[in-house]
Amino acid sequence: MSRLLALALLTSPSVLAASPVSGFIDKHCVECHDGDVKKGGLDLTALAWKLDERGSLDAWVEIFDRVAKGEMPPTKKARPEPKEKSAFLTELEKPLRESQSRQQAVSGRTVLRRLNRTEYENTVHDLLGIATPLKQILPEDSLMHGFDTVAEGLRFSQLQIEKYLEAADAALDAAIVLSQKPEGLKKRFDYKEEEGVRKNLATPAGTVTEKNTVKSVHRVMYRELSDALVLFNTADYLSGLKQVRIPAPGTYRIRISGYAFQSDGKPITLHIYSHNYRAKTLLSYCELPADKPRLFEFTAKLDGGEHFVINSEDVGQDKHGKSIHNVQANDFTGAGVAVQWFEVEGPLVDTWPPPSVKWAMGDVPLKTLPPYKRKDRFGKSIGFELAPPDAKAAISAGLTQFAARAFRRPLEPGETDRFTRLATDSLDAGETFENAMRVGLRALLTSPQFLLFEERPGRLEDFALASRLSYFLWSTMPDLELMRVAGEKNLTQPEVLRAQVERMLKSEKARSFTTNFVGQWLDMRGIDATSPDKRLYPEFDMVLKVSMVAEAEAFFDEVLTKNLPVRNFIDSDFVMLNRRLAEHYGIDGVEGEQFRRVSLAPGSPRGGVLAQAGVLKVTANGTVTSPVLRGAWVLKRLLGQPASPPPPNVGSIEPDTRGTTTIREQLAKHRDSETCASCHANIDPPGFALECFDVIGGWRETYRAQDQGSKPTRKVKGLDIWQYKDGLPVDASGELSDGRTFSGITEFKKLLLTQEDQVMSALASKLVIYSTGAGTQFADRPVIDSIVRQTRKKGGGLRSLVHAVVESPLFLSK
Repeated sequence: MSRLLALALLTSPSVLAASPVSGFIDKHCVECHDGDVKKGGLDLTALAWKLDERGSLDAWVEIFDRVAKGEMPPTKKARPEPKEKSAFLTELEKPLRESQSRQQAVSGRTVLRRLNRTEYENTVHDLLGIATPLKQILPEDSLMHGFDTVAEGLRFSQLQIEKYLEAADAALDAAIVLSQKPEGLKKRFDYKEEEGVRKNLATPAGTVTEKNTVKSVHRVMYRELSDALVLFNTADYLSGLKQVRIPAPGTYRIRISGYAFQSDGKPITLHIYSHNYRAKTLLSYCELPADKPRLFEFTAKLDGGEHFVINSEDVGQDKHGKSIHNVQANDFTGAGVAVQWFEVEGPLVDTWPPPSVKWAMGDVPLKTLPPYKRKDRFGKSIGFELAPPDAKAAISAGLTQFAARAFRRPLEPGETDRFTRLATDSLDAGETFENAMRVGLRALLTSPQFLLFEERPGRLEDFALASRLSYFLWSTMPDLELMRVAGEKNLTQPEVLRAQVERMLKSEKARSFTTNFVGQWLDMRGIDATSPDKRLYPEFDMVLKVSMVAEAEAFFDEVLTKNLPVRNFIDSDFVMLNRRLAEHYGIDGVEGEQFRRVSLAPGSPRGGVLAQAGVLKVTANGTVTSPVLRGAWVLKRLLGQPASPPPPNVGSIEPDTRGTTTIREQLAKHRDSETCASCHANIDPPGFALECFDVIGGWRETYRAQDQGSKPTRKVKGLDIWQYKDGLPVDASGELSDGRTFSGITEFKKLLLTQEDQVMSALASKLVIYSTGAGTQFADRPVIDSIVRQTRKKGGGLRSLVHAVVESPLFLSK
């Protein structure tokens, strides 16, 4: 039996026999992919033509793609004639597409999915009018196709259900607040009144103390000025403001006045943290100008019980490397933070009890309790009591009203009866109205109607479309306006849908789209996955890390808001910078912590996402860069061509921190095998182009290497650095798999711009996946192509692309 006959018997004769498909496979493929050779693990003589089975379908799609890209047959083999290849692809494409289309018509593209952690938290916040963190209670969501919105990764488990119950209880505790109105806090604090500061200033300098028989000399760590107290300390934080104790959960206004002291005319970045028994949390940061007071104000949501801590990584050592720990404060010449005062006001509430009580309980009268009743049976302070004239009627009305909002659609007759029964049964058992309502609300917040998206195969009806649109652009439930339009059955009208998308993109809530999409598309959520080696990268600090993520988001916002062409993600003539990041990039004239658009000088290597420090950090480890990691990132994130996983038992490349070999030299040995070389021909070139950027996105012409010598090589923030030396020169040149060459990042980006449609197609696919909760399939490709064409006709802008995605049948259907 010939190989062709064996293949024909195992496949569908009506599709393959005596067709260009069978002839092409027999001529160009079976020699390497039969039962004896099985190159790459593929045996075409045993691959059944069962397109209704996921594994078989995926295998044939991969065959189609490898041939379409020219990767198969290999370049060393006889190449098929263009007409022969075209006929093969045409003949194979039709049954693959038709098979998936039939499956989609029955069950839809998207399987049943639930709210992810972020969506759950945002939705409960909007339902109850609270701000209590909830997603940290829930288990991490699995990423599928790069996103945590995809149904395949959002499964239920016993742990998931238990944690949803816990989160519901935490949310209801935060919403149903019947205590007396907190006294609140509105006070200006002086660091000179801190107990630790007073003790430090009161002890004479040079006092000798003994502890464990070790003598030490007391150092005064602060300097008193007529208008401020200067903080020099180099510990984990400058000083804790322990006079403050946040009295109750809520939103607080925080103001601080201060300036940079002895900073040679340069600003100092100040971090403001909240601190409790669990953790220290960065609330905000600002830049204090030199010798000129600045008032900085912000609001923050706090849990209650915290005090504040301030810190700066710009103080504590002078230009000679001497620490404040070795010099008395009055003699110290290094920079410090001069704090005039610190002011706290809050919680900021207009009414009490807070509106969240009504949002949870409905329109139930509140009764103010007399002083002798202001303790419950557990000793907890209370000031109000829910006093409905008819408790059961109030339960029914309250739960029905809540469910109509929670389920994001009109209720079906009797749909809330079981929730009402749970609550009224609890009432009959002797529970208070409040506790009975909690039972019903808890059940609603853990019900399938709340946790799951209700979508039926085919075209989405208005309310399902409203939810899909809202969770795409806001990561939360539809607002009243969107629900009103859905209720009028107008949302599916193109002009109405377009107007709603515009309205939603202009809303502050659209910040969630930027944060969550960019965080996953560009992998900014992985910014903390590695910590740069302080010996090699001493200039890395907290503000730089925060600025890396903020740059990626600000750039995306700029392109989206102004509908700039998608090609800006490859290369742009501007960047979004604050002072810290501009300093890192060597760009002058940028001041302050706020991000703004900055035009690039001709020939600058910056511009586009590839030259952003955040992208460059998440594609490296803390010590060295890897062209493999960065190249794979470019293929997957920008070109939509994820690299195949490495074969088993392929060794990794160990970083050479001493600088005796370059990564290019190590990779050359790694690619000696034919199996490795074929994949690395696509992966490595983009990575080589990015070798001109180091682990934290700084420009480099040589690698950094550990140095055991005694001579400093440079200054960083005024400090001599001995820990690293200039190593071997960087070579950022390369050759693409099609033979085109580049000498560095600038030329590489020009080559990438010739694939602009592919970049737009990849981004369109990412947006479709993120918004619909399903990976793109073979049958979706013509629609993706249509989205790209439609966007190109309108100038190729990102905002136009978002509109095209929303208007596509992929978004409008399950």
